[in-house]
Amino acid sequence: MKVVIAGVSGLLGSNLVMTMRGKFDTVGTYNQNKIGFDGICMENMDITSGEEVNSTILSAMPDILIHCAAETRVDHCEEYPGDAFRVNVEGTSNLALASAKAGAKMIYISTDSVFDGLKGNYSEKDETNPVNVYAQTKLEGEKAVKKYCDNYLILRTNIYGWNARSKSSLAEWVLNRLKSGDRKIPGFGDVFFSPMLVNDLAHIIEKMIGADLRGLFHVGASDKCSKLDFARMICRVFDENSRRVVPSNSDTINFRARRPKDTSLNVTKVTLELENAMPTVVEGLRHFRELLDSGYVDQLKAIVMNQEVSL
Repeated sequence: MKVVIAGVSGLLGSNLVMTMRGKFDTVGTYNQNKIGFDGICMENMDITSGEEVNSTILSAMPDILIHCAAETRVDHCEEYPGDAFRVNVEGTSNLALASAKAGAKMIYISTDSVFDGLKGNYSEKDETNPVNVYAQTKLEGEKAVKKYCDNYLILRTNIYGWNARSKSSLAEWVLNRLKSGDRKIPGFGDVFFSPMLVNDLAHIIEKMIGADLRGLFHVGASDKCSKLDFARMICRVFDENSRRVVPSNSDTINFRARRPKDTSLNVTKVTLELENAMPTVVEGLRHFRELLDSGYVDQLKAIVMNQEVSL
């Protein structure tokens, strides 16, 4: 089976390659951030160019197209909505059209932020109501996939994990603050979510491909936590003093874009369809540490530099 991963230099894309290589005939695409994985065909592709997308996808003719590329900087999207629209809407439309032409299943990675966060525990049947430009463009991306593709998966999620490049996920940010010796690390006690380790998501995507699932799914931890509790869990899993994480309130931060307060997801549908329980938040964090202890993170970062490291 041939898989194209669009946005392979990002958090999900790079870890998907690590999970799928050797199991699938994998092609990775990148735009500005050139990246290399041993044994993986890499293509430069600007998803905002319909011509480039058609050329790349129709040349590869994949069975599966996984769309991980996105403009995810929430405040940047608010300040520059045109950028967000070009990447998250036009880019997604280009990929959806090309996927349909190639006869491929399209897997679109969306976000829990499509909800307004007023109630939490959102199911696939709940009404969306994005409160910022980023979320609105991701929702428009969902609509484009539904419009152009007959065979698709849309996965709403909120991920963290080990980055191949210099960017930091929330969990990495907390660890970096701990390592730097900060005595007080702020954690929002009023913001709730169902975070999922990117490697766990990658394995779930593999299972969904194997089961030929289609449609909209919420994929996240089986429970929820505040960002304050998430940071404290990280401390405990990594044998750090959790009292270094202190409560803070998101309302005191002058964000350019409004943030929803509770985007926790109900994952009953995917659990039943796969007959596989989603990990709890703490189980995901334990796996997160295991990846570090096993040498996986060194291997991930070394592969980006085209240097293999044996585990």
